[in-house]
Amino acid sequence: MRIFLLILFGSIGTLARYWIGGLIQYRAGSSFPVGTLVINLLGCFLLGGVGEYALQHISISPDLRIGITVGFVGAFTTFSTFAYESSRMLEDGDWMKMVLYVSVSVVGGILLAVTGIHLADLIS
Repeated sequence: MRIFLLILFGSIGTLARYWIGGLIQYRAGSSFPVGTLVINLLGCFLLGGVGEYALQHISISPDLRIGITVGFVGAFTTFSTFAYESSRMLEDGDWMKMVLYVSVSVVGGILLAVTGIHLADLIS
């Protein structure tokens, strides 16, 4: 059952990243990787919230928790794209853009994960 849920949620997460990230990037009309940034920040918030909520509620099966967190959120977010885009900015000499992207991604991701955790604790 766990493998099935990983495949199901991973597929949904991959498609969501493709559609949502692409739509955001298209609407932003910028060379700055806004789509990847938003996807990764949203993923941090979701992982913090869903992970914490699932840990506090025994009624959520471990298989479902793994399917959502590892499957969906793992496929939804993308560290490799973040690293690639950061590297390209560095190679292109866009230091300030790269520093902004890395800073917002890391600090924002941590803050949103903590926010998700605290929100889940409030709901619990």
